Amino acid sequence: MTADDAALIRRVLAGDNAAYGALVERYWRHAHGSAYAVLGNAGDAEEIAQETFVQVYEKLSSLREPGALSSWVWRIARDTALKHLRKHKRLTPTGELPEPHRAHEPPEAALLAGEEKSALLAALGTLPDDMREALQMRYWEELDYDAMADRTGVSAAALYQRVCRGLKRLREILERGPEAAT
Repeated sequence: MTADDAALIRRVLAGDNAAYGALVERYWRHAHGSAYAVLGNAGDAEEIAQETFVQVYEKLSSLREPGALSSWVWRIARDTALKHLRKHKRLTPTGELPEPHRAHEPPEAALLAGEEKSALLAALGTLPDDMREALQMRYWEELDYDAMADRTGVSAAALYQRVCRGLKRLREILERGPEAAT
């Protein structure tokens, strides 16, 4: 949470639409990243992120601890994505990987393109939800393990293990080739 989240929440509750827009802008990546980690589909994650902020608006007055806003948004998005998954009984990793937010992106970041990107998407789709979510938070949202633990309620050590296991499994899948990820 940033220092002004509590003030922003008060303004939203007082009917300030611009404050609500600022809240959405500030936490959109949390909602989208959480939904994408569950669904593996950028289009569905976009839809779930929108639904998340409708729920945030409707339930904001029930948030007791403004310091928990970030993890609260993340959990709403995750729960909404899980409901969507159960309702549609599918997981379709299509679309694009969410782009990591980096101020000064190194030139080698452009190497993940074409077939390699498709293979990575397919491999991510085969991982268990907990590993995929941990990798999403760590590498796309660039959260440290303590922030991940605050968000999920899972210990930092357990999240570290999920990331390590997820990376190992991704490496194995990618080394076996594209057909191994499907």
